[in-house]
Amino acid sequence: MQSVLLNIQQSRSDLTKTEQTIADYILKNPHLVIKDSVQELASKIPTSPASVVRFSQKFCGDGGFSELKIRISAESGLETELYKELSPNDSFEELEKKLSFRINQSISKTSDTLNKSALDQAVKLLDNHENILVFGIGASALAAKDLQQKFLRIGKTVLVMEDVHLLSTTLLGHPSSTVLILISNSGETAEIISSASLAKEQGVPLIAVTQASQNTLNYLADVKLDTDDSTENVHLRSAATTSLIAQLYTVDLLYYRFFANSYDNNAKLISVHKNLS
Repeated sequence: MQSVLLNIQQSRSDLTKTEQTIADYILKNPHLVIKDSVQELASKIPTSPASVVRFSQKFCGDGGFSELKIRISAESGLETELYKELSPNDSFEELEKKLSFRINQSISKTSDTLNKSALDQAVKLLDNHENILVFGIGASALAAKDLQQKFLRIGKTVLVMEDVHLLSTTLLGHPSSTVLILISNSGETAEIISSASLAKEQGVPLIAVTQASQNTLNYLADVKLDTDDSTENVHLRSAATTSLIAQLYTVDLLYYRFFANSYDNNAKLISVHKNLS
């Protein structure tokens, strides 16, 4: 299950001022929140009971404040340091705990946000097109290469494009037989958006692997494979860690779903590949 406290912490920058005030109190006093009624909590923050209810629904849906208290209570045994980012005084064991906690959170959120029908739409597009082009920048390029090596093993032609100009040329060459996969955490990188726009102009189907937010790439995509939309390392973005994990997890799900659709045939191809390697 997702950590509601980590969700609140990671979403803080996107909240209203009133919601930030509520969030700060909850993060500092989770042990007190589980004992209070809506009215008691509102008076301590201070804010209105209605604001507390709306805040609770934002993170716990229809379960509201009661669900928020249950989920915070379930996390009461966790060390509060786990919710914080890197600290210069962290021991190796503390770093292990923090990283494991955040990775599990990212996978859980991606699993919850990923639309299963969208995954099937993506599989159908890959099955119906001869050429698969994949493009990502920075850490997202690692996810692109991971996708390539998986699908090549079952006979799909996958080209990882490492230059946006070469990608543009390729899109112009064989649009009818091509499907494009763009991988971007933010969904706003200039090269990614220009490639997405060109794909739309050429009628090339576009699959986006990006965070579940109102970003430009999601707007342009034909199929959206949403990943964890939480803000990674709000104060110190030391590396694209959990965002990359979310992308790799999504790539694996896409591959497994594609493989399962023609299991016997793909199993034979894997066997042949294994014997040749």
